[in-house]
Amino acid sequence: MKIILVVTDRNGKNVGFVSDDTRAYSLEETFRLIKSGKLDAHIVKGQHGNYLRSTPNANGKDNLDYISVSGRDIIFYAQGTSRPGSTPAITNYLKKYLASLNEGQPFIIPVDRNILLDKFLKAPTIDVKNRFAPHTRIITEAAKEFNIDNYLLGAIMIDEIARLLPFEQILDPLFMHVLGRNVSVGIMQVTLETANQLIKKDFYNPNPTDRKLPFKGVLSNEDRAYLYKYVLQTKHNVRFAAAYIHSLIDEWKRVIDVSQKPEIIATLYNRIYREPNPTPKASERGEQIATEFYQLAKKWLT
Repeated sequence: MKIILVVTDRNGKNVGFVSDDTRAYSLEETFRLIKSGKLDAHIVKGQHGNYLRSTPNANGKDNLDYISVSGRDIIFYAQGTSRPGSTPAITNYLKKYLASLNEGQPFIIPVDRNILLDKFLKAPTIDVKNRFAPHTRIITEAAKEFNIDNYLLGAIMIDEIARLLPFEQILDPLFMHVLGRNVSVGIMQVTLETANQLIKKDFYNPNPTDRKLPFKGVLSNEDRAYLYKYVLQTKHNVRFAAAYIHSLIDEWKRVIDVSQKPEIIATLYNRIYREPNPTPKASERGEQIATEFYQLAKKWLT
């Protein structure tokens, strides 16, 4: 086997590796595979411990530095904020991932007109459904608690699952290593900054008895690690998402009622903050969530 993608943490340290069979391994697992001769790379002993290099005499594109990318960049890529051409290692991984899929099955293809991710990103519908199914009760409960449309909440979850599904096995074990400013967490991709603001504004608090919550000012790495443990839990993650949707409706109602405009809510959910205005426009992603994914959520929640 050969390493095709190296995942680094926020400090640039290698924390995960992906082989050409698209399987992800931790640093320790990778060392074991190299020592057993199953992985084509070699271990170098340095002053501060062991590290990896590509095989001797490898060409430039085989060098591990060339195929390194941060976990944060992977998330940004999936969310449509990084161009495929600027991340060749991710694109190469996705090509191999797509080649491993059974083309005869139905797929969900998240849209993004600007980045053209549909060329690379797609997820088997059955896999998305299987990840969605265990959370139907939480979706229904959270939507009721925050007085929002449960089908819209489910549709947004479908969108997030489909976008991150190709990277799920890479990111799941590494999230604590890739935490950084504005990195999203959990099945609903809630940022820690958003979660902390929702606690501050009394929209949702995962543990009202925890005196550390909310954190004041800019979140430190220690704050992030502490809050992460709450936000990662699905029961809180979905409620943070529901609370955020409720907060958007509440804020925009002074200008326009968007409660019956799922395409606008879905658009706002995935955009950086914008001042409310009387003529909001839906993005292509928001339209897909409000139509295609909304109907899937209606079916799956029923």
